Amino acid sequence: MVKTLVLTGDKSGATIALIPFDQHLDYKKLAKVSGNRKIGLPPIEKVLEITGYPHGANTPIGIFSQHPAYPIFFDQTITTYEELIVSAGELEKAVIIATADLIHLIQPTLGNFLK
Repeated sequence: MVKTLVLTGDKSGATIALIPFDQHLDYKKLAKVSGNRKIGLPPIEKVLEITGYPHGANTPIGIFSQHPAYPIFFDQTITTYEELIVSAGELEKAVIIATADLIHLIQPTLGNFLK
């Protein structure tokens, strides 16, 4: 299972990161990978405004299709899994997708940004 994080960078604006559910994001590493000096989580009430999805229901597929200009980053550990469980865009709903298919569809930047 993975979590889709909605962040804001000082240069990139809205930025999306996908990391394993049981891991923690290293903000400094993601800032560097994404070309930002600083990156962080927006207030929860802004997430819906940024993505169109409420906090807890952000889906990388939906965000990519609705906001193709948003930079999307997947931590490289994602590639070690054959399948991923990602949010379906509604609270408490998820889909299983082959990791290779998700990467092919979204074409994210892969990097190392876990603590």
